[in-house]
Amino acid sequence: MTDARAHSAESFSPFAVSVLRAADRRLRFCDRGDMITRYAACRAAMCALTQVDTFYIGHYIGPTTLSIPYCVDNKQFLSADVQQFGPNGLSEYIRSTGQQYRYKQDDGRRARMGWSSGRPILDVLVVPLRHPESGEILGMMCVENSTADTFDGETARAMEWLGRALVWEMTQDRSFADDLGLYELYPELDSTQPRDEAEMLRTLTAELERMRLALHAIELPDTAELVEQRSALDEARASGERLHLRLADAMQTVRIEQTTPKDITAGLTTRELEIAMLIAVDGLSNRQLATRLFISEKTVKVHVGNVLRKLGISQRSAIPYIIGSIHPSATLKEQ
Repeated sequence: MTDARAHSAESFSPFAVSVLRAADRRLRFCDRGDMITRYAACRAAMCALTQVDTFYIGHYIGPTTLSIPYCVDNKQFLSADVQQFGPNGLSEYIRSTGQQYRYKQDDGRRARMGWSSGRPILDVLVVPLRHPESGEILGMMCVENSTADTFDGETARAMEWLGRALVWEMTQDRSFADDLGLYELYPELDSTQPRDEAEMLRTLTAELERMRLALHAIELPDTAELVEQRSALDEARASGERLHLRLADAMQTVRIEQTTPKDITAGLTTRELEIAMLIAVDGLSNRQLATRLFISEKTVKVHVGNVLRKLGISQRSAIPYIIGSIHPSATLKEQ
């Protein structure tokens, strides 16, 4: 083991290890492309480790442009923003050097040249978001505080680690999408996009379970200074349990409702339902339908078009399957 690795591994306190492990779980189990949850996981970890007034993530989209998709200032979520930066500011320093920035390096001169919350900034910590393979600087992660000397060495090392973990998950998303291209032609096959209430509830239940595991993994020292934090953590765990039970009840309700197929043929007129049944059971063509019903073939085409539209299908051959799911006793004609 190298000295640097040994120093890094031995430098974290037990509490920091607990917080970072919880963040690691949350980052690992996020759905592909769910960057907001990943940003929130990094912010939650930093807020657990130290006092944070402002937290934001920035991504470079050009040599002088920084996109800020996630910013929380004084516990308020701010709208996403795009900013231009000059050659002497903080954004250019991170992009060009790829080095960590701390307030004490220049008494906050670079930090004061950029975005400001309006409060005095007396401590700043910024780490670069670096591509793990190419080394390209993709963006930055920043925390600010109005109290001097808030961010110590352990905080800096923890944030460096969070930055690397975040970028790793980002690159996995991109590699997956670029290599496979599974959902470009068939986006409806993307299982991360819920199709109905049942899938949405399953997704929410899975996310809640991850949150519950992360909360239970956090262990706060039994000290008088952390009484309020332990109480808040216990309440968060209890809330998670209550919500889990409510979602379980909702899942059961949805399952019961879905056991009875919805009659989507209810919107058809009497004539349209008659035509749909003749197509499904007897397999009649438009000409045969016109003869059977004593109407013109043109009128039949109008009715068939209405049937397809109301059933939400585009092919005539799908009519027997729709009819069969709602009226299983019908003897369907093979198409």
